[in-house]
Amino acid sequence: MRQDMTPILENYLESIYNLEVEKNFKEAIRITDIADMVGRSKASVNTAIKSLSKLGHIKHEHYGDIELTESGRAIGKDIAERHAIFFYFLTKVLKVEEKIAEEEACLIEHTMSRDTVHKFKEFLCMYCKKENILNRSN
Repeated sequence: MRQDMTPILENYLESIYNLEVEKNFKEAIRITDIADMVGRSKASVNTAIKSLSKLGHIKHEHYGDIELTESGRAIGKDIAERHAIFFYFLTKVLKVEEKIAEEEACLIEHTMSRDTVHKFKEFLCMYCKKENILNRSN
């Protein structure tokens, strides 16, 4: 986890990044889109958006579209990749049920060091040479 970020804020950046990917980086992202994706109220999302804006990870005008900054996109992509790696490990290697793996990957993605994540990725690349372990975060 980054020093200035909480797991909750990282999850919001990951969700915004995933929405950008879903929309092929072409459509605007609104508070409602994020609230629908994360299952939170618009008020809760708005509070997080204000925090992320203060940290410089998003651009957002009152009642306007939400846009990731370069740093926000990098963090969002990193968290999405971490999630994909741990989800893949839990479901394919350990055979954990997908619903449980989804929840637990979300917990693990915030706590592992960059080096440990890299080692997991190397292991999985050797373990399954034919599969794209990051296909959930492209």
